[in-house]
Amino acid sequence: MSPRSLVFLVGLAAVGAVAGCGGAVDDRPPKWSFIAATIVEPSCATVNCHSAITQRAGLDLHDRESGYYALVNGNYVIASDPDHSTVVEYMNASGALRMPPDVPLPTADIDLIEAWIASGIPNN
Repeated sequence: MSPRSLVFLVGLAAVGAVAGCGGAVDDRPPKWSFIAATIVEPSCATVNCHSAITQRAGLDLHDRESGYYALVNGNYVIASDPDHSTVVEYMNASGALRMPPDVPLPTADIDLIEAWIASGIPNN
């Protein structure tokens, strides 16, 4: 292989590597059914927090339906307005105000919840 071909292949590999590092597209659906099952129930509806038994701050998130109505009726989410939704403020807070308090949610999860709120908080 000629040095010129080698330089070309190395350059092509570098371009491919950079293109692959552009960040993965989050193809998870911004649907309440998905968010409740994969984010809220395992991260928030734990025994010490917002379970059917504990209900900290009067908030029961233990299943899809009760979680949805608790967030909506408690004004924790404002349809089409994630910037003024209390739940988003808590997820982005620091210290004792952050929810969940022990391990913050990944940014991608918060973004997904914000997308659901921005879409009008459908119970889908």
